[in-house]
Amino acid sequence: MTLRTLDRAAVVIVDMQNGFCHPEGSFGRAGADVSGCGAAAPACEELVRIGHEAGVPVVWTRAIHENDLSDWRMLTEVPMYQGLIGIGSCVEGTWDAEFFAPLAPAATDLVVSKSRFSPFVETDIAERLRALGVENLLVGGVGTSACVESTVRDASQRDFRTYVVAEATGDISPAAHEHSLHVMGALFGWTVSIEDVRAAAAA
Repeated sequence: MTLRTLDRAAVVIVDMQNGFCHPEGSFGRAGADVSGCGAAAPACEELVRIGHEAGVPVVWTRAIHENDLSDWRMLTEVPMYQGLIGIGSCVEGTWDAEFFAPLAPAATDLVVSKSRFSPFVETDIAERLRALGVENLLVGGVGTSACVESTVRDASQRDFRTYVVAEATGDISPAAHEHSLHVMGALFGWTVSIEDVRAAAAA
């Protein structure tokens, strides 16, 4: 389905935080190359601007964890996350958990905190979106193959149409990023460009 209009749409920006996007954030300090995540920021910024100018809701999700990651057992058991334990990865009130500059929610935007990859787990985001009359989600953020894809999968199974804005997404793995964009665009919604969003906003 082509993105033709922003009617009944909302912009969703997933986890554009220092911990994932800044080289001095927790993922960078744990050894990950976060340049692909940080590179998504300009398109995310434009996506937010388009949303604000079009008068559609803008939603920001943010990962918030305990310092020992005890709020989600999987993070303490999967080897990939061992380097994050005890270094303050997205702990509430820390710089690591803050949004990656120059990205920042406006006073009227909705901010949803989560401890899982998907904001549709253990939050009221679906109900809040439906209360706003939202049916279509324009999604950007990080990481493409983890939190973004989890968000898109869960949103689609709750009857939201999902449009993943390719330039506004990023991952620590370029291969995983490309594969995930293909999976989301083939099975759970549509992959679009920021130019597609500009055109829909102008329609």
